[in-house]
Amino acid sequence: MGTVRTVYIGLGSNLGNSAQIIQEGWNLLGGYDRISPRQLSSPFLSAPVGMDSSYWFTNAAGVLQTSCTPLEFLDILLDTEKRLGRVRDGDKRGYQDRTLDLDLLYFDTEIIDIPRLTVPHPFRGERLFVLAPMAQIGPEWVDPETGLSMQSMHRMLLDKIDGGEVDVQEITKSHWPVGSHE
Repeated sequence: MGTVRTVYIGLGSNLGNSAQIIQEGWNLLGGYDRISPRQLSSPFLSAPVGMDSSYWFTNAAGVLQTSCTPLEFLDILLDTEKRLGRVRDGDKRGYQDRTLDLDLLYFDTEIIDIPRLTVPHPFRGERLFVLAPMAQIGPEWVDPETGLSMQSMHRMLLDKIDGGEVDVQEITKSHWPVGSHE
């Protein structure tokens, strides 16, 4: 068994009962021997960013602990997406609607740039649907590339949006359905 690492993931869905699907994905991850979910953020409802879709997303971030290697963990995320109905259409270009999207945002403080995996996630600083839930569950978590906390990165993106430097991103904090458990 390897060293236990802290991992942050982004969870998103814009097809089906998105809140339920995200929670099912979170629970499936907890079923793996070498993964221990620690905290799931509130759900955030957000307009699609960088894609044409009439379906809004439910997004969240989660912190887990794992003794998996980064590529083993990535394979588990991809398998979990597939188990919950994610279809990756290689013929289509760009982002597509999906039942579940699991992004590896941070693998402890590692910086990885190989063909299969880039960590920290390359677009993390440009997306409120990543930074809002990250600032909720890990406000003091420091990005290993920028040296900034999640709270600071979130505030900086909001300032860029307010200043007109970045397009507006519609997002609102929501709540998990009553009776569900985080």
